[in-house]
Parts: sequence; C-alpha cells; structure tokens
Amino acid sequence: MVIGVVIAMAITHGARWKVSLHLGGIAGSVTVFVLLFGPLLLVLTPLVALVGWARWRVGAHSVAQAVVATILAVVITAGTFWIMRVPMAFPR
Repeated sequence: MVIGVVIAMAITHGARWKVSLHLGGIAGSVTVFVLLFGPLLLVLTPLVALVGWARWRVGAHSVAQAVVATILAVVITAGTFWIMRVPMAFPR
C-alpha cells in the first residue's frame, strides 16, 4: 500500500496529473481479497467501478486518471504478493 501511495504521489506531484488514491485503495483491496480468497470475490469488482464513477461525477478525476489508478493498484498489489511469495487461493 505504501509503495502504491508513493508512486501515485510521485505521478501527482511530478507530472501534475492526479491519480485517484480512492480508487487505488479500493482496487488494491479487491485485489487482495481475490488473491487471498479466490476468484469468487471478483463479485466485488463493481465497487471499483462505482468509486471510479463517483470520483468522475464529482469532477475530482478524469476517466484516464481513474483507469491509471486502478491499473497501478492491481499491478503493485499482485507484484507485492508475488515478490513476498504470499500463498494465494488459486494455483499459480
């Protein structure tokens, strides 16, 4: 999580382009649930879309910023699980 926040903040401050930390948090959390408890928890994925829509609707982020935040969160979370050799719910 800390790595994701650091990368998002670097993009936000360095490139002056807002990456949604709200989406990073929810997408990372859903990824953790899926990796630990199995693909059945992909049913939580609509929560990511709901938060993304809400952030877009209030004018806080563009669609591109929401997509980038989601991709960063999933990649960083899955990468951390892989690097740390965390046992996952499904075969590799």
